[in-house]
Amino acid sequence: LNGEAIEIAGVGFAGIAGFGGGFGRRMLNAWGEPLIKQFVQESISHAVRLEQALAKLQSEKRIAVLHYSPIRATLQGEDPEIYAFLGSSRLEEPINRFKVTAVFHGHAHNGILDGKTSTGIPVYNVSAPALRKTGKPYRIVEL
Repeated sequence: LNGEAIEIAGVGFAGIAGFGGGFGRRMLNAWGEPLIKQFVQESISHAVRLEQALAKLQSEKRIAVLHYSPIRATLQGEDPEIYAFLGSSRLEEPINRFKVTAVFHGHAHNGILDGKTSTGIPVYNVSAPALRKTGKPYRIVEL
């Protein structure tokens, strides 16, 4: 979906790859070397594009589809030293503000399958390696 939004059978989908950057107090900020600043700007850019896609949806049920995680919780099982490269809480803010129904993300191959945003929105890690550990290479979620 790459920053786009679409509605199918009354369910709205907004998607973006997302980007790294870290979470909460440990989130990377734009300081120091130019490459660090570019990394942070890329993270912000993805969050803004997600926000723009979510703003286009008129449906009651709204799904965010990401590659990177918007929350730290579904990364449990990954090496904490790489959390900043697996997602960013910058993605969580528009998800909470637009009251998304559910979030699906990949990328966290060793992470856990279920988490919630700070406002209680369900977040599902659907990376293929994580799902394979359950014996089912898919996830069914009732909206």
